[in-house]
Amino acid sequence: MGGELGEILARGYSVGVYDMTDPVAARRAAIAAEKERLARARERRRSGSSAGASGFVQRKWRWVGVDGSEAVDTVLDVLKDIENVSSLTEDQSTVLTQALEGAPDRDALLSTIQAGLTGLGPESVLRHIRALWAAGVRWLNGPGLERCRILCSTAPGLELVSTRSRAVSGGPAFSLFATAATRGAVPVPNAVLAQVLPWAPLSVLDDLVDHGGLLAEDEPWKARDDEDSLYLRARLVPGSVSPEEAERIGWDAMLRRRAFLNDETVVRQEPEDVWDLLYDVVRDVHLPSLDALDAALPRAQQIVLRDLRSGALVGQWDRDTLRDRGLWKLMAALWRPTTPVDPRRGDFYALVALNRAYDLLKSGDIEGARRQVEPFVRERKKDPSLSADLMDEAYTIAAYVAAVTSPEADNDRAAREQLALAETYAEKAAGNGHPVAERNLAHVRTWRETPKNKRGMMTNPFLEIGLDHGQEGWDRHCRVLFREYEQAGDQAAQARLNQAEDRIDEAARHEAEFDVFFRAPLDRNRYDLPDTVPRRLVPPLEPMARRTAATSGADLEYIRALAAVELLDDFRSTPPHLDRHGSTR
Repeated sequence: MGGELGEILARGYSVGVYDMTDPVAARRAAIAAEKERLARARERRRSGSSAGASGFVQRKWRWVGVDGSEAVDTVLDVLKDIENVSSLTEDQSTVLTQALEGAPDRDALLSTIQAGLTGLGPESVLRHIRALWAAGVRWLNGPGLERCRILCSTAPGLELVSTRSRAVSGGPAFSLFATAATRGAVPVPNAVLAQVLPWAPLSVLDDLVDHGGLLAEDEPWKARDDEDSLYLRARLVPGSVSPEEAERIGWDAMLRRRAFLNDETVVRQEPEDVWDLLYDVVRDVHLPSLDALDAALPRAQQIVLRDLRSGALVGQWDRDTLRDRGLWKLMAALWRPTTPVDPRRGDFYALVALNRAYDLLKSGDIEGARRQVEPFVRERKKDPSLSADLMDEAYTIAAYVAAVTSPEADNDRAAREQLALAETYAEKAAGNGHPVAERNLAHVRTWRETPKNKRGMMTNPFLEIGLDHGQEGWDRHCRVLFREYEQAGDQAAQARLNQAEDRIDEAARHEAEFDVFFRAPLDRNRYDLPDTVPRRLVPPLEPMARRTAATSGADLEYIRALAAVELLDDFRSTPPHLDRHGSTR
């Protein structure tokens, strides 16, 4: 194929007119072709090749369907080109000689020309077919004439999509030419598809893929070399491509999807793609990127995201969404509950409820934290059990709240009952042997045994200033808060801040350091929402995007030449007889 294609290019054929869907461009090309034909006729007249053809000789040619001196010249050019074809028989050579001398044999001429053209290369056949068509020589049967009209058209794409030409069909090469000229709009019939797959330009196969004319069940990769085979599998059956093969062809979309699913580093692109946005929104919970992610997701995943966002308004999601632990961080970030969350609705709700209780504790809303932790510690029967770790954390917060609110009780008896309740909760939190829970229990028991007027402050100063227990940078945080309170003129808050800062500073110099405070939480990691891949938002593996350009003029001209060879089978057995007016009889 490559050698014949090179010959076509070397002969300088016009190869750019096949895709002229613009009527203006098609008309200009037709005018140029006509000018070229007239120039060739003038050249033949100057050389005297047919100047001596008498009216009697021209009448003989009309008997074989050739009308006019220009048509005679065209046919003579064909005869001269095929007279040296080695496959011709002696009788056929005699027929050619007689025709060249002005005595065409009506019975044997067409079969002889057909045999001679068969011995030429495809590009030569196309050249002669075009010339004969332009000269008005119609030696083909009805279907062949229709195919020839399309092959010789300067805008075959327009011809093929017209109502008149929709039923035109032909052999493998013509079928492929129809596909290439219409850029896949006209499919290759299944009956001949297997015959063209081994040699069809890859761009034409891409046209078929784009229009659904080439499917995975056709298995076109089996008819191609390794490189084309891998490309076609990526286009039609992407799931069959291994990561190593994707690396080989540089299929970034598949590699980035695989990296995201495997929780590997996804190198950011410019501009951002769906994988960058998924990482931003779901893994980093960057909510300003939500709309961009919505726009980048396929329709199915877009619906999942929109359902998730609407569910966050009331804290209600379908079961499949709740099962996808990779979505929990985003769900928790979007949901802003204003009332206590029932932790027994499921694992997600339990984590949200525990985090909400702790956040309220750090914000200074002790009563809000008590109401949120109450569903954890309330005794219930036949309820699904929560994990021991979460319950230990809930009992820890409940114990802390009960202890630090005891000084505010209405009377001493109520205060003692509060501390007794705190001890009960602390005992349950320490039931699994966590060392921090055991220290907390010791603090509560010490407070119970110590007279009220001799007890120190029971609150954790880190929580009072909105930080996690023992968090570094507490001194800088205190300075920032102090300036805020100062600007607001809140002297009471400044005093509480100074007191908490003094307690932290004093404890830092103590041998036990910050263990002198009741500590909540026991383990901060227990509050973390899962950082896993959100399966429901991951788009499916899409076929690789097309990489070939539109079919080149050279490739289309090569297919056109092979289709012209197929036209040789459509030669009439006897030529049409033209009367003296040039009409067919």
